[in-house]
Amino acid sequence: MLVARWSFEVEDINGRRVADATGGGGPAMTLDEGVRIVPGRDGEALAFDGTGSRATVPAVPELALSQVFGFTVAFHACVTEGPTGEWRALLFKRVADADARALGVWLHPDADRLRVQLFTIKGPEYMDSHARLTAGTWSHLAFVVHAQGMALYLDGKLDVAVPLEHPVVTPGGTLSLGAEPGKPGISGLMADVRVYSAALDEHTIRTLAAE
Repeated sequence: MLVARWSFEVEDINGRRVADATGGGGPAMTLDEGVRIVPGRDGEALAFDGTGSRATVPAVPELALSQVFGFTVAFHACVTEGPTGEWRALLFKRVADADARALGVWLHPDADRLRVQLFTIKGPEYMDSHARLTAGTWSHLAFVVHAQGMALYLDGKLDVAVPLEHPVVTPGGTLSLGAEPGKPGISGLMADVRVYSAALDEHTIRTLAAE
């Protein structure tokens, strides 16, 4: 089930706030001053300049994602600057506000490979992508979590998957796109950000990637 989507189209924008595009009255996203909305891939996109700016969505019950039912976070991304020597966040969500990171997606300091993290009852679990993002090229990312493990899909194809031995702590805190507090974040674009309260299958992810 699609629980939230931010497409960044003009009709969804009110100042620095972007409405949920599902029509279900979901949470609005708030943009820092350093985040711009620009023409993107078949529509509008968020532009981050790598200077610490981010977009945030408050903690709400519909975004308290459960491993029991599974969940998926999917979006298009285009990196515009190569490795900087620092971890560059694309997306992260806390266990609760001012608590540990429950879910995160970063680019490696020395390569445009992705690292994904989940927080379990025994601590963080990581996996790294095999593929690399190409600067200036749009890619589709889908991070899927289910009862048995987690998987990362790039451009509709499974890139890496790992089992999870311990239960995932429910990521119920604030959702952020772009920089973590006190860190630079990515230089690049993000578009069509979607959150599902289900573990999507590869056919569905392939369809999203082609849209």
